[in-house]
Amino acid sequence: MTAELVKTLLPHLPRHAEEEGDFFCVPRDVLISHLVQAAYPKELAENTVAMVENLLLTLATLNTEMLQKGEWCFVSFPAQLMATSVLTALSDPDSRLFAANFWNTRDISSDKKNQQRDVLNQFETARLEHHTSAQAVPIRYCYVAWSIIKLDGKILFYQREDTQKRHDKRAGDYGLIGGRANQNDIPLVEKKGVVKALQSPHSEVVQHALPITLQRELREETGLLFDEHYTFQLWRRLAPYQQVQGSAPNHALTEYYLDIFQIDLTLAGYLHLQHKVQTDERLVWFTIEDMMQGETVDGKIPYIKALYDDFSGDSTLLATELKALPESFTNKYHFQPKKYGLTLPLDCNEPILAGVLGKEKPLDLKLTARQLQLLLALAAHLRGFSFVELDENITLHPFGWLEVPKGAVLQGELQALANLVNHTDLVIENHQDQIFRLSINPDVVFFDAKLFSLIAQPAELASVKSKILISIRRVYFATAMGGIKEKLEEFKISLESAHNLKSLSEENFSTENDTAVKIEDAYKKGLHRDPKFLALGLRGLIRRDSGVIKFNIRYISE
Repeated sequence: MTAELVKTLLPHLPRHAEEEGDFFCVPRDVLISHLVQAAYPKELAENTVAMVENLLLTLATLNTEMLQKGEWCFVSFPAQLMATSVLTALSDPDSRLFAANFWNTRDISSDKKNQQRDVLNQFETARLEHHTSAQAVPIRYCYVAWSIIKLDGKILFYQREDTQKRHDKRAGDYGLIGGRANQNDIPLVEKKGVVKALQSPHSEVVQHALPITLQRELREETGLLFDEHYTFQLWRRLAPYQQVQGSAPNHALTEYYLDIFQIDLTLAGYLHLQHKVQTDERLVWFTIEDMMQGETVDGKIPYIKALYDDFSGDSTLLATELKALPESFTNKYHFQPKKYGLTLPLDCNEPILAGVLGKEKPLDLKLTARQLQLLLALAAHLRGFSFVELDENITLHPFGWLEVPKGAVLQGELQALANLVNHTDLVIENHQDQIFRLSINPDVVFFDAKLFSLIAQPAELASVKSKILISIRRVYFATAMGGIKEKLEEFKISLESAHNLKSLSEENFSTENDTAVKIEDAYKKGLHRDPKFLALGLRGLIRRDSGVIKFNIRYISE
């Protein structure tokens, strides 16, 4: 019936000359009368003409000024061709604008999907851009759960699988961890209701299911498991926004509903994520500055347009909010004393010194040579020292954690050491009997002074410069898990200070000696506060012992 109606209407359409611009119009009423004369009911004729008129208006082929007068008139000969092409296809049962299987999506190649996307993109972009009231209605709805995983001031992104399938490069190639809700996330049994909910605007059913979407996406993209590895809370529900977008071939004017969740990692989750990021190149950390600039130095583009728009395009406000978010994992050492020092010897026959700075005392703890070597390894990693040779079965994690294989000899040794020392100022944390660390503020852990030396070149000491270059070296030392790399740091100090320290290294002075006290004060206000010096793990260049001021390490000027 429809094909015959349109076929009847075709000969009576207006015409536009191919050259010279001549044309003629046809009144709408005349078109209706032609259908009535062909024995179609008047109501059907009126509805058919109205439907075709609406189609031709959508194609922008009719002159709108003439249409207001009730006249159909094509704006040009190409417009007439376009209208005739579409109507002829409608009137011919054998006509197809696309191949019979063009829109199939099952088991098709990427090229076929891209063809579908390109067609949809062209249609939907045109529909959006040429809508006369700028209120084009979306035909696709997308409910998304994103996560904020923030560590060391950086936020974790995941490389989008459809990077090469999007028309808009501003869509970026990295997104926040998370993704779109699907049928399996929604706790409804009846499939029709699930699909309808996913394809409806403002669906409370789908929005309530976004926490399930979040858990699924985190599991798929990072391997993180809810409860065991993390908990979460809603951080921000974005205002719905519209965009012609979607991975091929699901491409259309889409309305997006986004919930962003803040992730709190457990220790197990933190350690799992550290390993995952190291082994999966799709996971990338972005600084907040990178996010605001829209690109990293190596060309990675984050997709945060929705978040950016939700802050009305105010990047400063967005950056402030992101910086204010707490870290997803907060490291806490069990023992965080102030004005405290723990100094580890190299020889098990010498005591471990611990206590208030300047008043340290030997710990009531007797370790074997092997146990001390284990403790030195834990302390060195806690301090961030570099291993030259690391046992291949050991995995180093941040914050002093190290992991040993299940059933390894080291596992039992570390368990025993933890049980031995945990009644003292030393605390060794044990996670699942495989991951261990010395749990004390790293800044108060120091190493045997025998490892260190101050080096001043004779030429520098003989110069007349106000400041000269000196070096402090920490030599290589062995631990139960591998050797610790030698470390050399350079410092600029006054020539006078260099000579004063040399004098102190050659002779001990009483604490009542004003000159020695002044040398000590100058050192404590200068070199001792330098972060590079503190990172070496040296308790101090100068120490007081039974009323005597001593230089604590070797002074080399050869």
